[in-house]
Amino acid sequence: MPRLKNATRAVWCVVIAAAVLLLCSKSSPLFVLNDWMDANIFFTMGKSMFNGKVLYRDVFDHKGPVLYLLYGIGWLLDHTGFTGVLVLEIAAFAVFLGFGLQTASLLTGRELHPAWAMLPAAAIAAGRSFSHGGSAEEFLLPFLAAALYGLLAVLVQNSRMSRRMVLLQGVLAGCALWLKYTVLGFYLVWVLVLAAFYGRRGWWKELGRSCGIYLVGMALATLPWVLYFGIHGALKDWFTAYFYDNLFLYSGTGGGVGALVQHIWWAVRDALPVAALLLLFFLWAGWSRRWGAAAAVCLLAVGLAGTSLMGGYLVYYGLVLAVFAPLGLVPLTVLAAKMTANRNSPGALGFVLPGVGLVLGLIFCWVSSPNAPLRGRPADSMPQVRFAEQIQETPQATVLNYGTLDGGFYTASGVLPPCRYFCVTNMPLQEQWTEQDALMENGGVGYVVALAGNLQDRFPRYHCIDQCSYDGGEGTVTWYLYRRQ
Repeated sequence: MPRLKNATRAVWCVVIAAAVLLLCSKSSPLFVLNDWMDANIFFTMGKSMFNGKVLYRDVFDHKGPVLYLLYGIGWLLDHTGFTGVLVLEIAAFAVFLGFGLQTASLLTGRELHPAWAMLPAAAIAAGRSFSHGGSAEEFLLPFLAAALYGLLAVLVQNSRMSRRMVLLQGVLAGCALWLKYTVLGFYLVWVLVLAAFYGRRGWWKELGRSCGIYLVGMALATLPWVLYFGIHGALKDWFTAYFYDNLFLYSGTGGGVGALVQHIWWAVRDALPVAALLLLFFLWAGWSRRWGAAAAVCLLAVGLAGTSLMGGYLVYYGLVLAVFAPLGLVPLTVLAAKMTANRNSPGALGFVLPGVGLVLGLIFCWVSSPNAPLRGRPADSMPQVRFAEQIQETPQATVLNYGTLDGGFYTASGVLPPCRYFCVTNMPLQEQWTEQDALMENGGVGYVVALAGNLQDRFPRYHCIDQCSYDGGEGTVTWYLYRRQ
């Protein structure tokens, strides 16, 4: 019977995740292409990796290798689009919702109908911080949700975490670290809270063993990448791009407590429904005197915000805080239980209220997603598709995305990048421009795409053969297509 319940919950989570992401993520077939530049960088890195290029050494970006691995798997499923990435988004979001339901059930002491998952799902996916879809923060949610559930289970049940679970949590933490290391604050607080819990009960030997097992788990998640980069002689490239460049070169908007407070405020503004759900949880925790759970969640949120929002701020940075959104189900389901005459009957707590929430969530996603106006655009209105048709007319065509972030032309045309710096990132690295300019001066590629319409003045071998203006949700831009003469 428990297996059947788990299977039913899993199906519900997958269906809800698929429904909200189909409406809100640009990776969905309701959108011609996910034109978000960051997602296309990840896609280009992933497909390059699966075509024999070495990350960071042969193709450059500054996110973690786990993210590129995921996008590479997505490329295997769809070579010129984001259908494969959408499948992985749905899987990740479903796992996140599953852990969220388990956490809420743990705190309420009753099994919740899985339709309740629609409320946090819609609040997250239709929020501004969800951005375009396919962000690193989105793929981090299941890892963070697993850790949140594991910690709260220990606190609520007043028991030790099994060593097998400690090992699993260590592996998941290692995967998160190599996806985007800015969540390190969350995991540091997680370990400290668990250590304090063990210490107060005098479980010192078990604490020592658990710390060792946790580190072994992280090492197991790290070992494949050490082997991958070590075999290819790219350990230095890995650490330089992922740690040194991010810590010392990546430009932010300042630091300090003042910047952190401002960025938290922006994150709340950009994910207001999520913030409302978290606030409901804290109000319930205060009313019901669940101080331990509330304190743990508060500390985790502070740790997560401290390393994710301290430096610069982009609209999707705050999405990681959505890991706490399912906690808002606790007060809502408690209230629903009080509205039910017989708490063991299906009634409001069973399906009526969550069913209503299911419908309202879908409507909310359809109307409120910032990507809603971009659904159903004609394919020929997108420069990526329009230019790709012309590029593909040339056998074994080569393309350079010049002077800006990856606009999605490598993706749409199915072409591999011609050089390490296949686009120009936000890193202040002069090598990016040097390599791209040299390639242009030597006529090293057949086609060039750029946001500048006067490249023929600097590089007379290239003539503009097409241009296309469109709005990807962040203002109108004009892309130009050049061909080598």
